Amino acid sequence: MRYDFEEGKVRQFLKRRKAKRAAVQLPSGLRPQLSQIIRVFEEAGVKPVIMAGSCYGACDLADMEAKRLGCDVLVHYGHADMGVPTRLPTLYIEARVEDSPLGAVEQALPELKFRRVGLLTTVQHIGHINEVANFLRSRGIQPVIGKPGQRVKYPGQLLGCDFGCTRSIASRVDGFLYVGTGEFHAIGVALATGKEVVVVNPISGGLKTIASDPKDFLRKRRAMISRAAAGERFGVVVSTKPGQARFRLAAELVRRLRAKGREVYLAAVDEVDPIRFADFRFDALVCAACPRIPIDDCERFEQPILTPFEVTVALGDAPFRPYRLDEVRESDF
Repeated sequence: MRYDFEEGKVRQFLKRRKAKRAAVQLPSGLRPQLSQIIRVFEEAGVKPVIMAGSCYGACDLADMEAKRLGCDVLVHYGHADMGVPTRLPTLYIEARVEDSPLGAVEQALPELKFRRVGLLTTVQHIGHINEVANFLRSRGIQPVIGKPGQRVKYPGQLLGCDFGCTRSIASRVDGFLYVGTGEFHAIGVALATGKEVVVVNPISGGLKTIASDPKDFLRKRRAMISRAAAGERFGVVVSTKPGQARFRLAAELVRRLRAKGREVYLAAVDEVDPIRFADFRFDALVCAACPRIPIDDCERFEQPILTPFEVTVALGDAPFRPYRLDEVRESDF
C-alpha cells in the first residue's frame, strides 16, 4: 500500500514556522511507515518527537502534550482537519492511498443493483472518488456524491461520528456504495438512511452488503440496552480529547439518569479503556466520548456500555425504533 505523505508540504510548514522541535502524531496503521515519515523532519534539521499515545482521528490531537514537551508545531498524519482548535500550529497530512480502488469496485459491480448510487469513502481514498464516479457512469450507473457534514472536509467523505453526507442525498439514490475498510461506517449509513449499502474493501478486495435494516446489529444493541436498564449505578464517560470533550452532552445525560432515580457519576478520562473503570463497580456506562466506542469496543467491557440515544431507551424516554447511532454535534460541547 502506497501513501502520499506530502513531504514538500511538510518541509514548507516546518520552514514557515521556523520549527526546531516537531511533534509527530500517527494512527496505528501508519506507524510501520515511521522511518519514511521521519526522514523529511531529519532532512529539515528539525527534531521529531513521536507522540506514541492514541491517534484515533482529528478529534484526538496531542497538541497539549506536545506543547508541554516544548514542541513548536504538531504534524498530524492520517486524518483530515475537522476544525478542532489547537494550542500549537498544526499541519494535517491526510496520507491518502495512492493505489486506485477501481479493481475492487469492478468486482463489486454484479452486487450493485442500484441505478442511482450514493458514493462514499474515507479520507484515505477520497482522492479517487471522482475516478470511481466516472467508472460507474461508464457502466450505466449514476453516482451521487453528498455534501460534507459538520465535521467533514470533503464531499462524499464519511466519519464515524458524522453521516451528514449520506442524509443529504438519501432521497435521491436507490442505495449506497462505500469504498473503505470495516463495517461500522456502512452500518451507520444504513441506519441513518434506511438504504442498503454495498461495502467494497479496496485493500483486501472484499465485498459485503449491509441490509437497510441490519437485524443482527440491532438485536445485539437491544440486548445491551436491556442489561443496562436493570442497573442502578451508572458512569457517564466523557473524554478529555479536544474533539471528544462533550461535557454539555454528558451533563444532560447525568441529569436524565438522576431524574429516574439512578446513582450516577460523571467520569472524565483521556482514553476510554475498560481497565480504567474496573474499580468503580458501575453497573453500566454511557459514552459521551467517541461514538464508535460503545459499538466497536463493547465486548471489551465487563458492564454494558450505551450510546446517548440508547440510554434514553433504557430509561423509557424513547422507543428503540427507529434506532439512531450517536453523531457528534457542536451543541454537545
